[in-house]
Amino acid sequence: MPSSLTSQAGDRAVDLALAAAERDLGVGRAMAAPGWVRDRVLTILEAQAARLGITAMRAAERLQRDRSAVEEIVAALRVGETRFYRDPVMWEAIASAVIPTLPQRPVAGLSAGCSTGEEAYTLAMMLAIAGKRFSVLGVDRSSEAVQAAREATYSAEAARHLPPAYVRRFCEVDGSVMRVRKELRSLVSFEVCDLVSAVPRGGFQIILFKNVLLYLATPAGEAVARRLLGELDARGVLITAASEVPRLCSVGIATARISSGVTAFRLGPRTGSEPPPPPPAAPAASGSGFPGGMEGGR
Repeated sequence: MPSSLTSQAGDRAVDLALAAAERDLGVGRAMAAPGWVRDRVLTILEAQAARLGITAMRAAERLQRDRSAVEEIVAALRVGETRFYRDPVMWEAIASAVIPTLPQRPVAGLSAGCSTGEEAYTLAMMLAIAGKRFSVLGVDRSSEAVQAAREATYSAEAARHLPPAYVRRFCEVDGSVMRVRKELRSLVSFEVCDLVSAVPRGGFQIILFKNVLLYLATPAGEAVARRLLGELDARGVLITAASEVPRLCSVGIATARISSGVTAFRLGPRTGSEPPPPPPAAPAASGSGFPGGMEGGR
């Protein structure tokens, strides 16, 4: 805790800031916010206070009438960790138990809370490897994150968890810089969207809604999840981070167990845990999923 505030005063300032973020933007879980969130909020409050020549407590109190200052806090909270192929167990479950059940018609995927685009591009790579025709949409509240996603240029280190075949086929690496190839970028689009206010229109076969509920207050987070579920097609699935599954289960959203370690959500009333889906069909014939094809192993 920074020395400019006692622990008790710092906690009170953070509580005021989180309450303002929840009231104005549906973000923040007040007393339930994890320690790293509270530490980051206090750091931002102290920076705001230093700029204005006031105390951090006064900075927290003025959030009641300064929405732009609340926006600054929320923007900082939403800069989360993201990388290609994050949570390999989830991606393996999507490859083995979700993608083989998708319809032959073009598949629509959504990365809700896409940050700088790594998740959306990973999904696109996986659909292309499976030979699917598809489009992927990524949305995020941060215009800066969306712009970075559209540019699709990352450090080579960002791809360290991607299967090497994905890197060869879909990425151009030049020293310490990696860029997603144009052929894949043409099938992935990004939009600025505040999910608390509105969600993209479906129907989607796959919605990734991972590590977003952490930032959304109750019941705002559950309301966003229900609206996203409403944009699934009849057999679509919504996938959250494993740590977020209990929160949605607790409000009766229907589950779909897609592997021994991954639970997703679907449309319809909850009837209890669903059994795993039938074994996937034989792999599709090799193909890029790109119009006109794309040479593998590049």
